[in-house]
Formats: sequence, C-alpha cells, structure tokens
Amino acid sequence: MPAARRAFYDELRRVLAVVEAPQLSTEKASIRFDKKGLDVDLIHASRDDWGIWATVGDRDAIVSTSYAHEHFFADEQSASEDRPWTTKIVDFIAEVLRGEVEVRTTFRGGSPIFVDHFNLDESGERNLLGHTGFLVPARLMVWRPKRTETERLSFQ
Repeated sequence: MPAARRAFYDELRRVLAVVEAPQLSTEKASIRFDKKGLDVDLIHASRDDWGIWATVGDRDAIVSTSYAHEHFFADEQSASEDRPWTTKIVDFIAEVLRGEVEVRTTFRGGSPIFVDHFNLDESGERNLLGHTGFLVPARLMVWRPKRTETERLSFQ
C-alpha cells in the first residue's frame, strides 16, 4: 500500500481507538482497498442517514458527511506545517465524530440547493469550512418555498 494511504489508515485506527464514539456502528462500518485508493464508510449505529465516507488516494482525498464535503491535497501542504495532510483528514473525521461540525443545508422545496459547513471552536463560535452549491433545476423554481436545516452529526 502506498505511504499516504498507509499513513491515513494507521492514523484513522489510532483516532478511532481514542475518540469516544459509542454510536459508531462497527457492523456497518467498512474499509476497502483498491489500486486507486482507500475507501472508508463510518455509519451511525441508530441513524443510517448519518455517515462519514472518505476516499483517500496517493495525493488527494475527499471526506463527506451529510451534504457537506472537504477536499485534501498533498501538494497544498506548506513546508512550515508539521502535520501531514493525511493527519488533517483524520482530524476532520474526528471533529465530525465528536459533533464539532455543523451542516446547514438550504432547500428549495425538497431539493438541496446549497450547503455550508462549519466547525465549532472552543467558545462555540462557527468557523466556515466550506460552501457547496448544487446545480439543480430547483434553484430556478423560485415559487417553491426556501427553507434551511441545520444539523450537527454526533457519534457520541
């Protein structure tokens, strides 16, 4: 297995052993290896719609939960940083497991049209991590009501 995937896998195993996540289903969780990468699915024990998936390659990765996602790239790591990019992936997964990531989804009717996701600092303040807009027909249906839902997934 290439070094980046091995580093991610080892760090994820270490963090899963340390982070208290009693609502993480060991029966539904999966890790798959193939030539292109490593795929991880972590599913909540009682809420099948709450999950975390990650696909990690040699130079990039994507982690998703609910409608939110984060991209990670090996080449964006600056020489001054002491944390490898694979550790940053695991840090994000740990934040989701602990309930420190909030996902705000805006719907038009029943269709999601954009998502913002935040992490919460020590004082409970939101810090925007990312914004995703969906190119769907519902964006144009202005007569349909718009609503926003905010949820904080937690495996605690």
